[in-house]
Amino acid sequence: MSRFKVPVQWSVRLFACAALVLALAVPAQAQLQTGNIFGQVVDSSGSALPGVTVTLTGSGAPRTFVTDAGGQFRFLSLSPSRYTLRAELAGLGSASRTADVNVGRNSDVQLVLNPSIDQTITVTAETPLLDVRKTGTGATVTNIELEEVPSARDPWVVMQQVPGVLMDRMNVGGNESGQQSQLVSKGAISDQTTFNVDGVNITDMVATGSSPAYYDFGSFEEIQVTTSGTDPRIQTPGAQLNMVTKRGTNELRGSGRYLATDSDWQTDPDIPADAQTYLAAVNEIDDIVDMGLEVGGPVLRDRLWLWGAYSDQQIDLFVAQPFGQETRFSDKTTLETLNFKLNAQLLDNNSLAGIWTNSEKIKLGRDAAPTRPPETTFNQGGFGPEGIWKIEDTHIFNPSFYVTGMYSKVNGGFKLIPHSGADCRELDCALTESSNPASFVLGLGHFINTYIGIEILRPSEQWRADSALFFDTGTVNHELKFGFGYREAGWATFYAWPFGYYTVDYTGFEEAFGLPTGFGGVWFQRGAAVDTPLDYTDFYVGDTMLFGNLTVQVGLRYDMQTASTGDVSLPAHSLIPEIFPALSFSGEQVGELEWESISPRIGATYALGETNRTLLRAAYNQYADQLGSGPVILNPLWYQGAYMYFVDANGNKRVERDEIIFDYGLGGWYNVNPNDPSQIDLFTRYGDNVDPVTTNEIILGIEHELMPEFTIGVNYTRRNTSDFFWYRGEKTPGSGDFYTTADYVLGGTVEGNLPPCPPTTTGSCTGSSYSEPYYVLREGVDPPNYFVLQNRPDYEQNYDGIELSLIKRLSNRWMMRGSFTWNDWTHDVGPGAIVDPTVSLSGSGCNICDGSDVVQGSGSTSGTKNGVYINSKWSYNVTGLYQIPVVEMNFGFSILGREGYPIPYVHSVGT
Repeated sequence: MSRFKVPVQWSVRLFACAALVLALAVPAQAQLQTGNIFGQVVDSSGSALPGVTVTLTGSGAPRTFVTDAGGQFRFLSLSPSRYTLRAELAGLGSASRTADVNVGRNSDVQLVLNPSIDQTITVTAETPLLDVRKTGTGATVTNIELEEVPSARDPWVVMQQVPGVLMDRMNVGGNESGQQSQLVSKGAISDQTTFNVDGVNITDMVATGSSPAYYDFGSFEEIQVTTSGTDPRIQTPGAQLNMVTKRGTNELRGSGRYLATDSDWQTDPDIPADAQTYLAAVNEIDDIVDMGLEVGGPVLRDRLWLWGAYSDQQIDLFVAQPFGQETRFSDKTTLETLNFKLNAQLLDNNSLAGIWTNSEKIKLGRDAAPTRPPETTFNQGGFGPEGIWKIEDTHIFNPSFYVTGMYSKVNGGFKLIPHSGADCRELDCALTESSNPASFVLGLGHFINTYIGIEILRPSEQWRADSALFFDTGTVNHELKFGFGYREAGWATFYAWPFGYYTVDYTGFEEAFGLPTGFGGVWFQRGAAVDTPLDYTDFYVGDTMLFGNLTVQVGLRYDMQTASTGDVSLPAHSLIPEIFPALSFSGEQVGELEWESISPRIGATYALGETNRTLLRAAYNQYADQLGSGPVILNPLWYQGAYMYFVDANGNKRVERDEIIFDYGLGGWYNVNPNDPSQIDLFTRYGDNVDPVTTNEIILGIEHELMPEFTIGVNYTRRNTSDFFWYRGEKTPGSGDFYTTADYVLGGTVEGNLPPCPPTTTGSCTGSSYSEPYYVLREGVDPPNYFVLQNRPDYEQNYDGIELSLIKRLSNRWMMRGSFTWNDWTHDVGPGAIVDPTVSLSGSGCNICDGSDVVQGSGSTSGTKNGVYINSKWSYNVTGLYQIPVVEMNFGFSILGREGYPIPYVHSVGT
């Protein structure tokens, strides 16, 4: 029997919540960890002054620059901080002012020397908010906001404040800080997100687009989120998260914190009447504590600095409790983080940086739920203090040319150890101390006794070289950037069920099915240690050209991404060696998946008027998806299963060989040849010329500075994404005789009525009737068993989004930021993209329904991990901070609103 789901209609619920969280700064183009200051020195008439010595002081050692023929100066790759600029020229006196540097932001300033007054002129003007070199969208959270505005204190909370980004959950008081969130960003899903810490791309390429670590929120100097940009260093269309930790300076400084969320501070939840028959309690906070300490300062003033931090977060939760359960299920998470950073500038033209960070996550009771009692939960842990480390060196060869080289290593990985009723913390414990094998009890509808155990290693290494060259061609100023990177990633995973199987308990069903007492099913499982190497090579070049008020950026990015399958050797199964004999498989039989792409970028800004207070933006960008492990797990032995029947004759709840009913044969199987188990069959292969998923983007925007500390802006984004891959059924392996719509005939029609709308719901859930056809394979056509990975023809996705934003920088004791986003994300489906015409549910909604909404689910592509589809048509946020005088206290707030989470109504059909 096969089952599929037919989505009928969708509706959405209005959702809004208010909490004390972050406010956001001006959107910024993607950089990894630094910002820049560009400027010009002029006289009182506005004429450029060459030969002026400009000195920069602040974080790190002082720097100097002598202005060129156009009076221009620049200070590049600066750590986020506030700096002082001082311009001096004999006979003309000096001038000074401050300038703020943020991650990815280019600050343009002007210094004026008066040729008739030999004195110092101090300018107190704020750094302009408008950035003429920025053509992308996103947001930057500054240090004062991180430190002074209360929040749930993790990077995913920051991302939910960015225009165009929608999350699958709300983090209230830190209750979700021990688990990662799923998101969509302007028509791109979570697997295209990238995470960067201090210039290191740490993105997990197995759980693609996720983070391999958790973070000490108090260690951040700034956080930047980029959702689009012309910068050729950006590869994917997803959200780019750049996190920069603090550093040591010439000033000895430090801080400590103790933050708590107590169970008594939350309201008592009400359980709806229709849920009280099966639910005794819902998710609640038990106790949350966040403690941290950081300190930094000079080891050798102006030459060597050191910074370090330690944090410990304890997140204890109660999970939903089934009716009749007396003991509350607990989910306890400990996040312990260590950070160290060394900065050195032993030579005036050379700077060195090294970091080491280690994040240890221990989670006791992971996946606890009404259908996952404590003994079936996981105890999650790591592999010890290996962490993330980097060494980076920047050498300035002359004022117009510098090179940065970097090497980093990420020791990712974790263990999911089944509790097994013995509170196991290592897999050996679960495999030896489980009193009974895992059992799925039909009468309960869930597992008891224990669960699967998993150990995962996800290491990566990265080498990078990036450079910038400044020069002029006539009156045009050029900033030429180019770089090269290579990254090795991958995974090695071991799966194992205690006892090598789990049973299916038919207790209570024997009489109804005419079965003997003790009859049951058993899924024999054979896990394997699987290795999947991933390699990434990139090269980019880009030029920023200044033509007076017009700034033009062009760029080109090349990516080569390859993935292969590792070798596997399996011993024979102790109970059923004839079904699971000893086998070996070479990954060379699968081959290598190779994605090659060239991504062009072009953008421009134009500053209107003499005061440059209005900025027009336009850009065209192309992105290529990052290749994760999802499409390359083609090893047929990476996980095997065979379903058989047995009678528990001795009543010990275990399967003995003489209790297996071999005469019944296999009731089900996967990755096994039932006719010849010693034969290794490839059920999936790579098609010819598989290309990466490609996104083409157009951005149009305008930003206006109402006053130096207040701007408003609007951006329009149009995206078209194509070359999605799919697994297409093939009738005869290797022959190319694929399944088509001609292999399907009408199987019937499903009819019914939609449920009435809940009071807070809007949409098409009005109780109206529906009628939908479904299709089945023609008689004589076998169900697909072999599949080919291909680019899906005749299928695209289109995204249109408008973002309205306002930013009031902190001045006169207050700041406020706000944004409103509207978006429309739809499937564009042609006949060639359809095989089975049934209107079926997928992780993105109905992906064969032309013009329907894309409603990306949180979790797997076949369903939703957290029971939600993330997308909505509109969302908004308003954040602010007020510094209360006299008592010197800060009051911060945030109001978030969104259309809600789409609800897919389905009608299940058995055929």
